[in-house]
Amino acid sequence: MKKLTTILLAACLLGTAGCSADPSAGSGNAAPKKITVAFLPNEQSTGLSKTNEMLVAEIQNALGENVKVEGIVCDDYSVVSEAILTGTAQIAWESGATFAAAHRADDAVIPLFTYGEDADGDGKGDLDHAVYKAYIATDIKNKADFEGKSRDEMFEQLLGKSFAFVSATSTSGRLVPTTSLYRVFGPDGLKKVTEKAQIFEKTAREGGLFSEVQFGGNHPGSVQLIISDKVYAGAFCCQYGDEYQDQLYIIDTIDVPNGPLWVNSDYINADQQKALINHFVNLTPENAVENFFDAENGFFYETDNPALNRFVQQPADFYDFLFEMYKDEG
Repeated sequence: MKKLTTILLAACLLGTAGCSADPSAGSGNAAPKKITVAFLPNEQSTGLSKTNEMLVAEIQNALGENVKVEGIVCDDYSVVSEAILTGTAQIAWESGATFAAAHRADDAVIPLFTYGEDADGDGKGDLDHAVYKAYIATDIKNKADFEGKSRDEMFEQLLGKSFAFVSATSTSGRLVPTTSLYRVFGPDGLKKVTEKAQIFEKTAREGGLFSEVQFGGNHPGSVQLIISDKVYAGAFCCQYGDEYQDQLYIIDTIDVPNGPLWVNSDYINADQQKALINHFVNLTPENAVENFFDAENGFFYETDNPALNRFVQQPADFYDFLFEMYKDEG
């Protein structure tokens, strides 16, 4: 088993839980008395969002009354990963890339399920639809720089310009665009860079691709950097650019696997894993907590029709896409 030798756990913004690992959480096959779920901050407050509260409630329903389930809010993606690796939290939902990074550090960290649209109408999610869109875009005023060009030629147009990523550990906001750029400008492409760090950590003066690299902190922040002319281009995902469609020109679009619910199996035993999977894959608008499938405020509110979404048990190789992306990052 791969283990981190040293982990410095950053501060968490806590609701009711502390940052130290709970000794009652147990390990191995022992059933913990308390389970903590790690989340990222929401945009409205420092506490759990309504949708995160719903997820905690469903996890509680899945595991029963013999265990107490609560959520904590962590500063960023890396803190979520460290919380799971150290046992401070035992379950996480945030980010496929964060899961992939944690799994690479310790293979006791495993995915249980993700979600997909019930495109076949059979009451089950569909892994063919268990994806979301990652974008690279620029301000619409730069449209003429890209029209009529191939994808590689459009990427070349970005050289020497400023660029925004979401955060260092974001799947669609850093890992995916970095890999796309690396495949064009790396050793197997135009040989402009020899490592991915030159794309998101170094400027052109330091051997990188861009004149300046900024991080938006979240997807809306990255979009704002683009439309406010703080950067020439940048990355973001999902619906965060929808209200600015008239101001954005999309350069590239990639399908990214939806993030899983993932656990540290040293703390969540096999029976609990099975209980979680069985509960969530059978979740419907009729048996879920109130508003879970609500179109405006529910867990799937970002999708066109929340009622079509279903949780799907996670095949082991579904995140090979992300593991492959990490190979060149050390």
